[in-house]
Amino acid sequence: MNKKKLVLGAVLLILGALIAIGPQSIFPVCEFNPEKAMKCHWMGKSELGVGAVIALLGLGSMLSPSAQLSRGLLAAGGLLGILTMLLPTKLIGVCMNVHMQCVTLTRPALLVLGAAAVLTGALGVWLLRGSER
Repeated sequence: MNKKKLVLGAVLLILGALIAIGPQSIFPVCEFNPEKAMKCHWMGKSELGVGAVIALLGLGSMLSPSAQLSRGLLAAGGLLGILTMLLPTKLIGVCMNVHMQCVTLTRPALLVLGAAAVLTGALGVWLLRGSER
């Protein structure tokens, strides 16, 4: 079994899990207010889905029978890393108040995790090129 795809898949799995659960617990967004839901709440829910898919792609990469399939799954995870970075910055955003936790903690954490997913995907595409197993 190819150790490169196992390690890269495991890294992507961990990054996806952190992206998914981070805004819910580790670096939480603002609490839900039924009278006025904050943008960061919906961004956190979106990241839950994106992170779960990234984690599944990492798991699939680890379990894939071929290096080419693993390479494609890692590339897809890297592309979703871009989406991870776009959700808090351009697509949904976070609160307007610069002193809120979602601005000072959640957004930077998601940017770092998203960039790490992009780098992991790119590294996987590069390291597994030409591999048959």
